[in-house]
Amino acid sequence: MKKWLMLVVMVFVLSACGNNTWVLEKERVGEVGEVASYVNHLQLSLPDFRGYSVFTISEGKKMVVVSTGTPNQTLEFVELETTKERTTITVTEKQEETDENNPYILIGVSKIKGELVVVTEDGEEFEEK
Repeated sequence: MKKWLMLVVMVFVLSACGNNTWVLEKERVGEVGEVASYVNHLQLSLPDFRGYSVFTISEGKKMVVVSTGTPNQTLEFVELETTKERTTITVTEKQEETDENNPYILIGVSKIKGELVVVTEDGEEFEEK
């Protein structure tokens, strides 16, 4: 009985902690019209923009689009850290050739608390558009 109770408690705790952040596959960008339009704008009109924009998607959740500003770099999500005053998204930049004019990543966030900051693992901040 004790093992069963511990299992139930662990599942509850893990589900409460999980699903705060996710990375949306680029193939699904068309599911969110405003985000798809922005990504298209990044590719055609802002190929040098290195930064991020935030969009509200379903049920108040947010989509953060982070772009590299250079076709030879990609981004990977590392972590989300939230305090009362600040939400920090950390990404890593990888030297990798792509067929995109301005490579980007789509990061979904259940809730942003306080100021949003997007940084690299080296602490370099991205500009908000």
